[in-house]
Amino acid sequence: MPTAGEYILVVSNGITIVLTVVGGLLTILTIWTRPALRRLVNAPLVSLGCADILYATFYSPLWIHQILNPHWEPPTALCWLMGYASPVLWGISLAHMLCIALQRYFKICTHSTRLNSTSALVVMLLLAWLVPIVSFLPLYLIEEVKVDPKLKRCALGNSDKLWAKIPPGILNLMLPYVAALVFYILIQNHVRKSKNRVQANAQGPSAGLVVQVVPVEIDSAGPSASTCITKMTKPLKDTKAIKWVGDDNSSSSHDGPIGKDCIEPGKTKGSNLVATVSGTGKQEQGKKSPSSDEKQKDNGHNEPYRAKGITLNAATVSDQEDKDERQPHVVSGGKSQNSSAAERQITKMMMILFAVYTICNLPIFLMGMFSSYVPGEAFTVGHLLASVSGALNPIVYGVMNKNIRQGYKHIWDSILNFIT
Repeated sequence: MPTAGEYILVVSNGITIVLTVVGGLLTILTIWTRPALRRLVNAPLVSLGCADILYATFYSPLWIHQILNPHWEPPTALCWLMGYASPVLWGISLAHMLCIALQRYFKICTHSTRLNSTSALVVMLLLAWLVPIVSFLPLYLIEEVKVDPKLKRCALGNSDKLWAKIPPGILNLMLPYVAALVFYILIQNHVRKSKNRVQANAQGPSAGLVVQVVPVEIDSAGPSASTCITKMTKPLKDTKAIKWVGDDNSSSSHDGPIGKDCIEPGKTKGSNLVATVSGTGKQEQGKKSPSSDEKQKDNGHNEPYRAKGITLNAATVSDQEDKDERQPHVVSGGKSQNSSAAERQITKMMMILFAVYTICNLPIFLMGMFSSYVPGEAFTVGHLLASVSGALNPIVYGVMNKNIRQGYKHIWDSILNFIT
């Protein structure tokens, strides 16, 4: 007759199975059906979800049956398959952790298009499945698999063939974990150095970049010598978008007084968007710009006190008689910043996923190394904790990723609408 503790273990295992299967299917459907999530970075999550579902649907139910019926002797083939599938699926999950860490390292720390390609990721995912399957197979072919009373499941019997046990254990359990940990440390070190470089550059001369809007008179002889310079004192690093309209008929409150307009009527007007370094050479409003000959002469002498202009993206806009509005030119720097923030958020989610996996699976890993000193009840709790990892993965995705969270909600709403 099962004890109260065994009933608690069975109920807990049943809840874990439901959460793992439902969460894994939700993750797969969400990534598959939402275009925003159908990206290369999410492919390992789908593959890992498949491995978790296999473990929850095949191994865990048989383990529950074994707990409720301690004297049950499964058929030989089924017992062999149960004993073989347990370490293989465990190794596949850990190999996926290494695959995710490698993908994040290639994305953040390298600029190689080959390492960040789809073919490279497909190879890594294939190896994540094939290596555990192939490496554990010889051990289970030469060793006897039977029900272990201490573990309450089918497993390898006590054997002195360490030469057959140590290589697959190191290859599938120790090496992927250590390698994934090393790659995440390298990623953190790379991000820290990048932040230090950005802060150092922000404190240097480049932090004083300002934007100037230079209306230029253009006639048949070239630029006129009576150009006006309007300085914007806001630093360029804080400016996400710059727009110059250039319409002299605009009633915007940002336009200066009409009396200060240096553009003479009848001339073709234009505007140049120029960034200069403030503090190295200041130009007052109304100061005449040098002629083309003087500019060439000045370019030949690198004077330390003269500000250097940086032309931004073809920012010259000229008036056209047949157009009612001038087309704005926008210089945007927010897209790359948003992309970097998204990559950091994805990396943070993957690191938390690895931390959760470590917390859930490290106890049973240590118990396996010192199995002769660990009681059977501790192994039971360790196996239950390891199975919880598959149920926690979808929760991590939903908490850390807004798109996945919205995808979960959309699928649940669709299911409820279909039922009702």
